[in-house]
Amino acid sequence: MTPTELFSVGFCAAILLYACYSDLKTRTVSNKLWLLLLVVGLPLALYNWYLSGLSFLISLGYSIVFTTLLAYLFFHLNLFGGADAKALIGIALFIPTNPLFDAPFPDPFPFAITTLFNGAIISLLVFPVMFLYNAVKLPPSELRAHPGLTFVGYKRRIDTLASAKRTFQRLLHSYELTEETSGVTVRRALALAGLEIDDDVITELKTYHEQGKIGDAVWVTPGLPYMLFITTGFFFALFAGNLPFRIIMALLSL
Repeated sequence: MTPTELFSVGFCAAILLYACYSDLKTRTVSNKLWLLLLVVGLPLALYNWYLSGLSFLISLGYSIVFTTLLAYLFFHLNLFGGADAKALIGIALFIPTNPLFDAPFPDPFPFAITTLFNGAIISLLVFPVMFLYNAVKLPPSELRAHPGLTFVGYKRRIDTLASAKRTFQRLLHSYELTEETSGVTVRRALALAGLEIDDDVITELKTYHEQGKIGDAVWVTPGLPYMLFITTGFFFALFAGNLPFRIIMALLSL
């Protein structure tokens, strides 16, 4: 690894780790962070072009164009936020190709796209982890009653939802009063995207519970920022390459 590649990796790693910290703490990442990536990355790219010539320029152009188009598509499909897209474009500017891991097979994707794919695969681990957590915490009858929910969320007592609001957890159901022949009841509707938990929602749920219309706990989903998975995918790409390719190669070798 050359000194400029070492600097690029270290700088991107520091930016991503700080972005994770900011996203977890405030659910926002300042645009100043991405401006810093641009201000430092452009002169560095010009210097690398001077050192390596046309071959670097081609790989850089491929990296930036491919990553920008895919990040733009993912953002407009609401698969992740603007900060995630900017992080990937920043990685594309700093690290067009993997400077550390020498893959046994060629990776046709830019390093930033490999980072994205790795992050997507790693994010899937949340579902079995969530199920195992629920399998330990919930009685078998509850698991049988809500098999799908056990992979995407967990139950939380209504009287603890104030702290859930601070950690950006979201409700997995909406709750509405409805008239039935037996009287007024609360209708629960699934909301897989999650509903924001604010003071009004907490007050409403407490009222429904006090009236005996719902239990003392509700299903919530963790608000994990996708920046966590991008950062994990970044480090995995550095040291192990393209995770989807490795999975495919392992399956083909069976």
